[in-house]
Amino acid sequence: MPACKVCLADGCVSVPSGRGRTFQHCPGCGLIFVPEDEWLSPEAERARYDTHNNTVENAGYAKFLGEVVTQVSALSPRPARILDFGCGENAVMTGLLTTAGFSCAGYDPVYADRVDRSGCYDLVILCEVIEHLRDLRGECLRLREFLGEGSRVLIRTRLYPTPEGICNWWYSRDKTHINFLAERTFATVAGLLGKTTVAKLADDMFLLG
Repeated sequence: MPACKVCLADGCVSVPSGRGRTFQHCPGCGLIFVPEDEWLSPEAERARYDTHNNTVENAGYAKFLGEVVTQVSALSPRPARILDFGCGENAVMTGLLTTAGFSCAGYDPVYADRVDRSGCYDLVILCEVIEHLRDLRGECLRLREFLGEGSRVLIRTRLYPTPEGICNWWYSRDKTHINFLAERTFATVAGLLGKTTVAKLADDMFLLG
């Protein structure tokens, strides 16, 4: 069995599978992940993203991202420099945060692979991103170079209901989704990011600091 993609523990176990996908569950940190040999190719993954209507004109999408902007606006102290990690082709949330008066840069490994590395960011946002990351542990460790003392990381993703129900869960049917987190997984993710606290802002939003 493959080692866990977050905590590297052995002993991951298969959980009920279906719809052409299999899933491995780490009893330690709680992560459920899809084995690498079932991932889409990078070309097929991008082709799927290209079909998304992730634009500011999409009212539903803008409202969804606006919920993150509301949470960011309520943070104290107010972040001076923000990185929207995984901003997508149109960097809609980057624009929404800029309009709200924040200094925000966008980075996306598929669409916008350049980022200002001068200095650290006060807040890094991963909104509907962590479930896509191929090198989940490696990306968390690389993100540490953007984080200084007192910086925070806001992660938005859906938490799976139960390991037994993963194959029938709508969120697991998207083949670009390869990582599924439990609430307790965030403690391990926080450690990789050099953070020590996890605050639950909403059912699908967590702040690591």
